[in-house]
Amino acid sequence: MNEFENRSLSDAELYFWLCQMARQLDSGIVIVNTKKGYTIDFVNHVFSRMTDYNEHDMIGMTIDKLRGPQTDLLNEEAIQESIENGLTFKTSSLHYRKDGSNFWNEVNIIPMHNQYGELQYSVLMMRDLTDSINVEALIELEREVYFSLENGDSFEQIMNKICSTVSATFGKKCFNSIVLVDDYNRMKYVYGDLTEEIHFFDEELLLVGLTFNENTSIKKPFIIKNLSESRYNEIFKPLIEKHPFVSLWSQPILNTEGKIIGLFSVYFEQQAEPLAADFKFLNRVVPIVTLAVKYYEQKYAIRQLIYQDATTGLTNFERFKNKMMSLIEHGFEGALFIIAPGEYQNIVDLQGRQAGDEILRQLAGRLQKLSTFDDSIIARYTSSSIIVATRTRNQQVRIPQQEIDDILFEPYYINEKETYLTLKIGTAPFNKNEPFIDAIRKSDIALSNALKASGTVVKRFEQSQIESVEQEMNVLAHITKGLKNNEFLPMLQPKVNIATGEIESFEALARWVSSEIGFVSPAVFIPVAENTGNIYKIDRAILRKVLQWLEERAALGLKLYQVSVNISPSHFYNAGFVENSITLIESYNIDPKYIKFEITESIELDNVMRAKKIINELKANGIDTAIDDFGVGYSSLSYLQKLPFEEIKIDKSFVDNLADPRMNAVVKTIIQLSKNLNMISVAEGIETEEQHEELKRLGCQTGQGYYYFKPLPLEEINKLLEVSVPV
Repeated sequence: MNEFENRSLSDAELYFWLCQMARQLDSGIVIVNTKKGYTIDFVNHVFSRMTDYNEHDMIGMTIDKLRGPQTDLLNEEAIQESIENGLTFKTSSLHYRKDGSNFWNEVNIIPMHNQYGELQYSVLMMRDLTDSINVEALIELEREVYFSLENGDSFEQIMNKICSTVSATFGKKCFNSIVLVDDYNRMKYVYGDLTEEIHFFDEELLLVGLTFNENTSIKKPFIIKNLSESRYNEIFKPLIEKHPFVSLWSQPILNTEGKIIGLFSVYFEQQAEPLAADFKFLNRVVPIVTLAVKYYEQKYAIRQLIYQDATTGLTNFERFKNKMMSLIEHGFEGALFIIAPGEYQNIVDLQGRQAGDEILRQLAGRLQKLSTFDDSIIARYTSSSIIVATRTRNQQVRIPQQEIDDILFEPYYINEKETYLTLKIGTAPFNKNEPFIDAIRKSDIALSNALKASGTVVKRFEQSQIESVEQEMNVLAHITKGLKNNEFLPMLQPKVNIATGEIESFEALARWVSSEIGFVSPAVFIPVAENTGNIYKIDRAILRKVLQWLEERAALGLKLYQVSVNISPSHFYNAGFVENSITLIESYNIDPKYIKFEITESIELDNVMRAKKIINELKANGIDTAIDDFGVGYSSLSYLQKLPFEEIKIDKSFVDNLADPRMNAVVKTIIQLSKNLNMISVAEGIETEEQHEELKRLGCQTGQGYYYFKPLPLEEINKLLEVSVPV
C-alpha cells in the first residue's frame, strides 16, 4: 500500500505533483491536508533543514508545532483561519526550531483545490527571515540613532533605544546593558535595563568580559551559557538573586583604533546559546554604539555616513531615494538606469570585495563625465551595481554608443593591473504618476534581462519582460511532468554536403509540446531547465529518442546516419557524463560513430584541460564532438588548437552577414582554420541561394538551414530518406 492509495484519483495526482514541486523548491514547504483535521501530510528537506523537524516529527501534527513562548498567537490564529477557509495569506511569525531556538518565519499560504473546485490542501511556503529582519532592524536602528543625534536627543536616550531594539529583535525575553569604561578600564557609564543594579557591582568583577578580551589577540564575544554553574557564579550572584538570569552574552565595544571602550551585554532568563545569526547581529550592533560614543568628535563624519557609501564614496541608496522623491514631488520626470559591470563577480572572486568596490568607484567617476548624465543623481545601488537618475521631458534617455565606448575603451585599474569591462544596463522611466519603487522594480527587471545577454547591452523595460518571467515560472511548474510524460522529442535537421547537395548527417533539436501548456520554445524551456538542474534529463531524453530511431532503421536494414546531439554545459562537465553516455548507446546496440555531441563554445572552455580530457574520452570510445556557435564565445583561437574536435559549426550570425566584406573575411578564415586543423566546417542558418553559393565558393564543406531543410519529425525524416534526392 502506498501513500496515495486512500485518496481519490484527482486528490492523488494533486498530492503527487505538490510533493514533486516541493522537493525541487528552495523554500521550506509544508502540505496541510484540509480533509484530515488540518494536519500535516508532507514536509520537504528545506523545511527540515530550517527547523530541525523531520517528516516523522511533523506528519500528522498541525502547524501549531512551531509555536513557542514569544509567538504572536493572534497571528497564528490568522494563519489557521486562512488554512481552514482556503485563503491566500502571507505573514511573518516568530517560530521555534526543535532545539528551542527561535527564528522569524515568512509564511505564504496557498490553497490547492482539486478538479471539482474542492479545497484539498493548503501549501505553506516558508523562508527563514531572521537575517533579513535583523538587518532591517539594524538599518532602522542606524537611521534612528543618526537622526536622534542630529536632533539633539540625549546620549542616554540613544543608548536605551539601542538596548530596547536588541530586546525586541531577539524574539526571546532578555535584558540589555551598555557599560562604557575609561582608559583605565574603570566603569564610566551604564545604560539599558539594568542600570540601577549594575551600579552596585564592583566594577573589576563586573567587567569579566572586558578582562577576557584584553587577554586575547582577537576581540570576540564572551559567552556564559549558565551563570550559576560557571566559575563566575560568585561574581554574578547578587544579580542572579535579584533576577532569574541563566545566560550572558557580552560583546566588546571597540573604538576606531580597535581598543575596547566598553561591553554590550545581554542577559537571558533561560539557557541561550548564540547562533551564527545572533553573532552577526551583535557584531553589527556594537559599531552603532561606537558611532554614538564618538558622535561629538565625529559629527561631520556621521552625517556623511548617512548619505554616503563608505567603501566607494558614492551617494548611498538612502540618500538617492530622498533626492528622487524630492524630484518627483516637484513634478520632474526622467529615466532610471541600473548599471552593473558584467565581470563584477569574477573580479571579486579573484581579487576580493575591495576590488569590486574600486571598480564601481572608477565606473561612477566615468559616468559622471558623460553628457547624458549631466545634472544626474548617481549612487551605489547594490554591492555590484550603480543607479543613475537623469531628468528629461520624454523619459526616453538613450546613452549614445560613443559615450559607452568612451567609458569602456580605456582599462580600469585594480592594484595597478589592467581590467576591461562589459556593462549590463537596465532602464525604465520615472514620473509622478507611479510610485518611485515601481520605477526601481522595472529597471531591475530590465537589468535582469540585460544580464542574460553577452557583451555590453542596454535593455529598456517592457511589459513583455514581466510576462516572460511569468512564462518561465509556468514552464518550471510543468517541466517535470513533461519529462515523465515523454513529451520532449527530437526534430532532425539535415546537414548537407554543400558541393554535392547530399544529406550527410543530422542535428537533433529538442522540442517540447506540453499536454497542458502547448508548444514551448527551446529559448524558454532550455534556460529554465539549466537553472533548475533538469537539462541533463532533457539531453538524455533526446539522445534516447535518437538511439531508438537509429535502432529501428538498423532493424529494417536501412542506412544509418550520424546524428549530432546538443549537450548542456552542466551535463558535459558531470563526472558520469562519458560513462553514462556510452552505457546508453551500447544499450541500443548502436555503433558510437553514429552519435556526435555538439558542445556550445560558451561552455567554460577556458577550463581547457578538463574539457580536453572529456573530449578525448569520448573520442577513445568512438564518439565525435563538434564545437557549436563557433566565434561568438571568448578566446576561440587560443583553445581550439588544443581540443580535438572533429567539426566546427559557424554561427548563424556570421552567415547572415556574409555580404559584409569584413564578416566574409572572418568566415573565410574560420573555414581555412578548420581545414588546417583537419576539422569539418559546418555553416548554420543558411537561408538563401546567395549564402549557399558564397559558402560553396569559400570552401565550406557542410551546410545546414532552411535553404536546404527545416527541422522535421522523425517520421518525416524517414520519408525524406526514402526519396534521398540531392538538393
